[in-house]
Amino acid sequence: MAAYSSVISLLQTLEQRNPQLFHCQTTEMFDFLRATAEYFRKVLEQASKIRPSNTEKIKSLEEIIRIAANNAKDVVDLKIFHIIKDTSAMKKSMQREDLLQVVEKMDATKIEVMTIVSELSASINDIVDDEIVEVSMLPNLEDVVVRGLDDDLELIVERLRGRQSDLDIVTISGMGGIGKTTLARKTHDHLSIRYHFDLRVWVTISQEYRSRNVLLDALHCISKQPNSFIGEDYDKKDDNELADLVQKKLKGRRYLVVVDDIWSTGDWDRIRRIFPDCNNRSRVLLTTRDTEVAMYVDSNSPHHMTLLNLDNSWKLLCDKVFGPEHDHPPELEEIGKRIAEKCQGLPFTISVIGGYLSNDQDIRKLEVCCPNLK
Repeated sequence: MAAYSSVISLLQTLEQRNPQLFHCQTTEMFDFLRATAEYFRKVLEQASKIRPSNTEKIKSLEEIIRIAANNAKDVVDLKIFHIIKDTSAMKKSMQREDLLQVVEKMDATKIEVMTIVSELSASINDIVDDEIVEVSMLPNLEDVVVRGLDDDLELIVERLRGRQSDLDIVTISGMGGIGKTTLARKTHDHLSIRYHFDLRVWVTISQEYRSRNVLLDALHCISKQPNSFIGEDYDKKDDNELADLVQKKLKGRRYLVVVDDIWSTGDWDRIRRIFPDCNNRSRVLLTTRDTEVAMYVDSNSPHHMTLLNLDNSWKLLCDKVFGPEHDHPPELEEIGKRIAEKCQGLPFTISVIGGYLSNDQDIRKLEVCCPNLK
């Protein structure tokens, strides 16, 4: 079986590498490729046992896996060759973007394979479903994005990964409940963002700014990431020392810091000094409900989120209540759209209402719920 041979060959190549030669994020990408290849191997082994009636689907499955495995092996072989040839220049020449495209392709192929697997017999589903959980190293990174935020996500990710070398502050503004934090979280967890930045930090400000809490949150977040153990006794340090420590840990690394839910320009002025500009394409992503704050921080191109239209509101409600297939009784559509309209385009409100209705899709419950929505 050509596909099986390709997967085994990729696994052998990945096993032969010397982890000490690689940047930690490159190692993580190799680990993802290995785990995905292992998943493909187990799928192919089980697929060989499927009854002949599914021959065409099996052939399609095998071809998809064969192409992805061969492409990944070619890139990995070339990367390892260059590193072994000139280990002294490894850190400069080893660009994460080189492997990122392969990782994204393998992840997309895995989703495609999972779709085909779900269409095959229960015999392969029962076995492979457990493996999906085991090898999925990127849970929640590329899951279904909230309806209506897909375009916003693409724009924010593109700007964060832009070629501008100096520190760029990107803002997301909009009214409460519109999905700013959701969009920021999706961006923070996005596959390409994970591998573009050396360090990702998340801090929440809220209405009452507490400098010490924000600095401690940043330090704890940094300490959880690879090669970032701090080993400091924070309680013995004052706020200025903590701020200096945060800056020291960020300096020299390409970082992304998400500053969620900031309420005033004064709060931004107080936290701004901890972000060093090392001309290495580091970024700060900030969310606020105050347009004035967004303009103050990012006067060139602040990203303002708009309410969902009725069509996307209804689709999001359907996702939450009836699942992604939108398999709902036709008689519920009219009342369902009235509910979606009364949510006024706010994704958070729609999600809450949808969650409430998802366990009981009886039309009587919908009719009771609708008049009470203001």
